[in-house]
Amino acid sequence: MKYGNRREAGKAKELIPKQSLTRAKKSSITKSSRNYDARTLKLLWGRSAGRCALPECRIELFVTEGGYDPVCVIGEMGHVTASSNAGPRGKADMGLRARDEYENLILLCRNCHIRIDTLKRAYPEERLQEIKGNHEAWVRTALPERGLSSIRWKVLRLQGDFPFDPATIAGALSPHQAAKETQINVSATRSSWASIQDELRVKLEALAGEEDSIASRIAVFPLAPISACLYTGYLLTNRMNVRAFQYHRDEATWEWPKTRQSPTTPTFVQTADSPSKAAELFFLFQLTAPIDASNLRRRIGGDQAEYECSVPDLSTGWLKSKTQLDELARKARELFEVASIRFPQSPRWHILYAGPAPGAVVVGQQLNPTMIPMVQCYEFQRPNHIPSITITQRDSALTRWTPEPPGSA
Repeated sequence: MKYGNRREAGKAKELIPKQSLTRAKKSSITKSSRNYDARTLKLLWGRSAGRCALPECRIELFVTEGGYDPVCVIGEMGHVTASSNAGPRGKADMGLRARDEYENLILLCRNCHIRIDTLKRAYPEERLQEIKGNHEAWVRTALPERGLSSIRWKVLRLQGDFPFDPATIAGALSPHQAAKETQINVSATRSSWASIQDELRVKLEALAGEEDSIASRIAVFPLAPISACLYTGYLLTNRMNVRAFQYHRDEATWEWPKTRQSPTTPTFVQTADSPSKAAELFFLFQLTAPIDASNLRRRIGGDQAEYECSVPDLSTGWLKSKTQLDELARKARELFEVASIRFPQSPRWHILYAGPAPGAVVVGQQLNPTMIPMVQCYEFQRPNHIPSITITQRDSALTRWTPEPPGSA
């Protein structure tokens, strides 16, 4: 082709409008007209309370700087399944009208709208529907209804030597809301176990005693030594509405994974028996690593019996769902009941626990203060298990009314 050849240049020009027309025609067919009816607008903005649906944001979507400024609306109606076939989470087989209906819309601020549409893998359709449902449930729970406020969760942060970022706690609680946060620092390197035990008892009784224990709801976020977690669970007891959370290190979040899994659950067996009903009992909870209590048992001596509660896939990443935590609590309660019946005169129980911190909380909750003897907790310091907190019945407020036995000091 020579420069200035009008015939060739004309051919090139003819191609341009044809491509544009084709592209425009395709866009008009595959993209909704975005005509939202009144019902859709009322449902979306009303059920979301005019706030961004992402739990880590939830910003109010109306902004004004003064009486003379107009209200600035920063809210946007995002599509779960894209308005366009080519958009994020687009579906060619979805009708155009259905794309603009309430069921396919989520209310967001501008920043979060860009976020979910850009991070398409992190925000698939199923997750957005879950976020929307959780946000609307949070609105119903958090906002007053007929003059009455719903009960909120008291947040207990049980922190050891290593700090953690509490930023994802709100997302983990969603759709519920925190009413108050209490932090208890536990460091066995700076304080004695006796002083740690006293502080936990005083602060937890104050937290639980602020209102009716039946109505109170406490969310525990533990990242502390195992003995402190066991003792915390014991003080809170399974009579209270307590929910424990796991910190997922790889994702740096307290939120339970969204993906559905078929998690393994623990089982227990008796590995050593004794003919004496007064044998000392050893409970080995092996969830993340095996436990060898042979040296400890030799040091203590006397009549002994041993139980093991374990999972087939020992791993620091074993705990993936609340279902596993609930099953661990059930198994621990069943195990303690079996041991109480088999050894009613046992003078002391020994608990050795290798597992996630929230698991220790729910195991501690199953220690019924009216049925158990003294309980000795241990911390593992290679190669030994070191005695830490000693639990007695009188540590529990539930048994303080019991008269002292004759001859006691």
